[in-house]
Amino acid sequence: MFIYQILFERAVWPQAEKEALLRDADFFIRSLRSNGQLVSRNDVFLFLDNAVSLHVQCLKKDSLEERYNSDYVNQWITVLMERYGVTVSYHYLGEHLVSVPTAEVDASSSFILYWGGSSPVRSGDTFDQIPLYHLPYTSVWQRNYEDINSWSTNYAEIDGLWFRGSLGERQFHNFLSDINSPLTTQGRGICNRLEQLTGKPSYYYLFNADNSKESAHHCPSCGGEWRLESKLLAKFDLKCDHCRLVSNQLGIKHQE
Repeated sequence: MFIYQILFERAVWPQAEKEALLRDADFFIRSLRSNGQLVSRNDVFLFLDNAVSLHVQCLKKDSLEERYNSDYVNQWITVLMERYGVTVSYHYLGEHLVSVPTAEVDASSSFILYWGGSSPVRSGDTFDQIPLYHLPYTSVWQRNYEDINSWSTNYAEIDGLWFRGSLGERQFHNFLSDINSPLTTQGRGICNRLEQLTGKPSYYYLFNADNSKESAHHCPSCGGEWRLESKLLAKFDLKCDHCRLVSNQLGIKHQE
């Protein structure tokens, strides 16, 4: 993780414009986050003498370079400049104590869509996270990653409800683990698009808390054998290349 200070600089800040500026600056920050250029979540804007300051975190040191900007990021920069006369600048502060390994698209032979972490797209070779902005736009017509961000948000909310277990555990567990659930269907659709765009196999991680022998041997989509002889990436026990699924299961013992 790499820490930056973002400054919105202007010589004079009229009191009447501050609220509107913060609103539009927030939209700008959201556009960076949706593009994968920012991964921090708790935004605290501070008014200084001639600037508004915000500290953010990025997966890579060069994440904020202009070449990675989406159309939406550039549009919001233009809005801030033309509407408020603001100059937007980034200032590198240092590296976070917690290091997050990343992978390159070209160096990855496959991908895994996996919720959790700063990016939901992982390398199928190392399981390292891949910043979204390195991938082709998966929402092709909108030229963004709204489908991935929507799936990730949905997954987080459902996982939280399931984990707390106060609103009916089975219902939310099924959303995460059922091959035909809307969440799984949404995620597998993203994997299909990612594979079409990159030409590389793209797998969906299917949550599995079922310790039955049936789930350990047969893919829930095609019914084929999907148990691995040894763990994949020291994490996955189950894999179906035909259906582009990976999963894990407690209690499986592999050959040493």
